Amino acid sequence: MNWMIIGFLISNQILQFSGIEPIFWFQPIIFSIGANMILVGSGLYFVGFMTNDLYLNSNPLRLISFWQMTFILFTYSLTYINFVAMPFLVTHNYELGRSMFQINLIMSVFNLAILLLTIASPKLPKLFEKEPSYGFS
Repeated sequence: MNWMIIGFLISNQILQFSGIEPIFWFQPIIFSIGANMILVGSGLYFVGFMTNDLYLNSNPLRLISFWQMTFILFTYSLTYINFVAMPFLVTHNYELGRSMFQINLIMSVFNLAILLLTIASPKLPKLFEKEPSYGFS
């Protein structure tokens, strides 16, 4: 994961300073790089989830990390094409662009609700289980 963060920051700076993607307008290339990395990270989480014995012995529906990654995966897979095509949609079909943007708003509300549940999950032991760990603190 660290190599993806460093790669994103370097590619972002190159695109910004070279003027390929101005900071004051839509940034579909930077968004697509970041979204691809988020989708790869989500895939790595689910692969790790399916191969780790501690997670296999738990109930995924009661783990807050499962819900976080599921909603992040859905958000970026649903809005990926939307954000890349947004400059075209806004200039050629504003109403379609506006309605597509509403999908992003709805998914953002879901992600904020999951963030709120993440913060509240230690206080809700009947609803969520503690994340499995190897005993390291």
